[in-house]
Amino acid sequence: MTTMTPNEMQSMNAAIDAECPICQCRMVVPTAVPGCRHWFCFTCLKGVCMNEQCPLCPMCRGKIDLGIFNLPSRDLDLKMDVPISPVVVQKNRAGINRADGNTTVSPIDFDDTPEDLSKEDQKKMYWLYRGKSQGWWRFDPRHEREIEESYLKGKLQCEVLICGRTYIIDFQRKCQYLQNQPSQAREVTRVSAEEFDGMEVKGLAGVFVPTS
Repeated sequence: MTTMTPNEMQSMNAAIDAECPICQCRMVVPTAVPGCRHWFCFTCLKGVCMNEQCPLCPMCRGKIDLGIFNLPSRDLDLKMDVPISPVVVQKNRAGINRADGNTTVSPIDFDDTPEDLSKEDQKKMYWLYRGKSQGWWRFDPRHEREIEESYLKGKLQCEVLICGRTYIIDFQRKCQYLQNQPSQAREVTRVSAEEFDGMEVKGLAGVFVPTS
């Protein structure tokens, strides 16, 4: 049995602490449950609360104070990238032949970009949705990545799981709506970094980001 060094153990514990127990990826907008202080992605925890009559902490089943979702505000980098998962570290997409003759697929780094994309396609673009009465908001970076990948593949629309609910992003109508509720649509837009800076974006995935 291989014994881990203290530094390796510390590194592993830090990676585990940074991982959301719900989506099992590195947390985006880490949010703690008041009381028990268990941490999750903001949208993951909000999804639990939106889809349960009596929302409880997924870790300890303690009661969740829903006040944490009332006008949440956080000092965040509005242009943050997708955090790299502590589990997903390799860039090689090729299969690995195991000793038993079976083939496994190596993990893929979050920063991977399809090789056939042009330089223009690889330019960072942002996806925003219009709030009910509060201007533009940026999608969660992981949802944004899913949307962008579908857009670059030429799809007419894509499905994205947001807060435990399936939303349709309609590229032709430039809107998003809850699945089976197309009449209740919100406008979406795709912008460059330069355009992003001029739009006075309010926040990220429902979390208001104050500007200095």
